[in-house]
Amino acid sequence: MGSTETSRAPRILRVEVMPLDCGETAVVVELASPPGRAWEKALKRVISETEGLESAQSRCDGRFVYIIGIEPGGRGTLHRVNQVLAATHERIAPRNGHSMPMPQQPAGAMVNASL
Repeated sequence: MGSTETSRAPRILRVEVMPLDCGETAVVVELASPPGRAWEKALKRVISETEGLESAQSRCDGRFVYIIGIEPGGRGTLHRVNQVLAATHERIAPRNGHSMPMPQQPAGAMVNASL
């Protein structure tokens, strides 16, 4: 895997927010391609710096990213996660030598929230 491959920001296909039986909230993000290591590290860093998500953890499994440990009852979970994903993209994009915005899709096509 080359350096371009490891620092590329993957395109986001879908984001789902789900309440868990244990009382926490989980978020599943489906990506167009598996993220590189630099993107994974940037995501973890941004999550730890985001108010209300400090205790959350992320795990990447192929094209899926799981964010767990989000406190229940926090309004705007989907909005905060979308901000985290945008901030992660911004941290990675300058390393590629360009900062291209992600293509816009209809809101219903990209986001499914059960909350």
